[in-house]
Amino acid sequence: ACEKYAEAMEKLAFRLVELISLSLGLPAEYFNSKFEEQTSLVRLNHYSPCPVPELTLGVGAHKDGGALTVLAQDDVGGLQVKRKDGEWIGVKPMPNSFVINVGDCMQVWSNGKYESVEHRVVVNEKKERFSFPFF
Repeated sequence: ACEKYAEAMEKLAFRLVELISLSLGLPAEYFNSKFEEQTSLVRLNHYSPCPVPELTLGVGAHKDGGALTVLAQDDVGGLQVKRKDGEWIGVKPMPNSFVINVGDCMQVWSNGKYESVEHRVVVNEKKERFSFPFF
């Protein structure tokens, strides 16, 4: 199941990269050469509940280093992004959808037209959380 999921996410990620290429006025296959020897991976994340969530952090603040991250998450929430003014805001989970994070590579390749955004994960007080990022 994980291998089939990874294959499907890779197809989606390549299609998204093609659409980004087109949005930049480039041929769809413009970035293909960047992925001739790429490494992709799926991470299966589990975050236990914590009665005092401010004392722990699911994943610390960071930016993704690759081109794109495709994230499937459950309905618990916990993903936060940092606004330009420094405020952290929650990303509301939406059923049957993915969150797409632009990574540092795509920010460079697009000359900043697509920006890598700092994000983190906070834990829930009462519910466990699951997420499945594809890098």
